[in-house]
Amino acid sequence: MLPQESPNTVPGPGAPATLHGNFSTDEVNRLVELRRAVHNQDEYLKRMLDERRLEFARWLLDNGKLTEACADL
Repeated sequence: MLPQESPNTVPGPGAPATLHGNFSTDEVNRLVELRRAVHNQDEYLKRMLDERRLEFARWLLDNGKLTEACADL
């Protein structure tokens, strides 16, 4: 569940006035679903970025640009 999101997608009496007054119930539900999709996409993109970084590190190792051994300090 996202921050500030109630478990119920339909706004109740405690819903923000801007949503309840300006949008229909169907529109609010669509906005909530869009928010969830964006949140899920953000997590997916972060995982993809981490994966790309690991691929680059592997490429550096495979091409001799980076070694696993540490130089004596």
